[in-house]
Amino acid sequence: MRERVRVIMYSRPGCHLCEEAERVLATVECADLFDLEIINIEREEELRRQYGEQIPVIFIAGVKAFTYRVDPREFCRKLRRLMAQAR
Repeated sequence: MRERVRVIMYSRPGCHLCEEAERVLATVECADLFDLEIINIEREEELRRQYGEQIPVIFIAGVKAFTYRVDPREFCRKLRRLMAQAR
């Protein structure tokens, strides 16, 4: 059994780009390869300062991969590349 990759999306309530990114990540063809954690930047001052209006920000296995919009094909390509590098 393959280990799943951790994907983190920094978000905030009411962010339409964040909602769009979440929908994309829920339906990508490689969805069975990762676990998504959504972090609300409003809960931590440091995250609000760091990301501000530049959300969503998506990290794949600790590597910043996308800001604002997520292309589903590119997401899966990056995910698989990072998985191969981790082996």
